[in-house]
Amino acid sequence: MTSLLDLVLIDLYECDRESLMDTDRIREGMLEAAKIMGAEVVGDSFHTFEPWGVSGTVTIAESHLAVHTWPEYDFAAVTFETCGQHMDHKKAFNYLIGFFSSRRPRITQQKRGFIESADNTVLPYKQVVG
Repeated sequence: MTSLLDLVLIDLYECDRESLMDTDRIREGMLEAAKIMGAEVVGDSFHTFEPWGVSGTVTIAESHLAVHTWPEYDFAAVTFETCGQHMDHKKAFNYLIGFFSSRRPRITQQKRGFIESADNTVLPYKQVVG
């Protein structure tokens, strides 16, 4: 069996509250995480909530990254969902742990989209960006 996707759930507890409220800075941090992991960014969308909190996505050729912040709880939830075997998730999530100054991160990783494939079959992991 071969999996099509990697799912990485990053729960960042005890973050620096100010780092959870600056939408422009969070956008830059998420774009940098995508770059660090080796993804090809094709777009992004971020929104600021009142009185606080940020939600955003970075669309990558290999799928997406998402973030949601709760400054009132010093918490951020980040998701990486990627296809392909070349992504460096660990380097990217370690970057975000420091970026948000999380003192208590929790990382969960799982595989998704199991399919039957012949041994040594290389699956295409992204479409041509157009």
